Amino acid sequence: MEEQTVTKSVYFVEETQNIEGAYVEVNTLFVAEDQKQATKVYEELVKEQPKKSFGLLLNEYIINAEGGFFQNLLASWKNLPAEFYRKMQILTYRPLAEYQN
Repeated sequence: MEEQTVTKSVYFVEETQNIEGAYVEVNTLFVAEDQKQATKVYEELVKEQPKKSFGLLLNEYIINAEGGFFQNLLASWKNLPAEFYRKMQILTYRPLAEYQN
């Protein structure tokens, strides 16, 4: 039996690592389902290391994926291989905050 797909907003705190044309490479620092929690982490990182960051981002992704995908994403986002992220369909991407030094 196939698992049902679910659509949810997930908030990523990301740091820009490299920009080449339209390609932007980011390092994910934090992932949450709760916007307030993600905003708090983002604001703490801006205060903590404002000069370290090339570009610190708080982004909302509206994602369509199997229900278990979200549990795995939130539980172990630091250790997930790139193939895991290919199983999601990003419906909407919206930057919520950006800090650039």
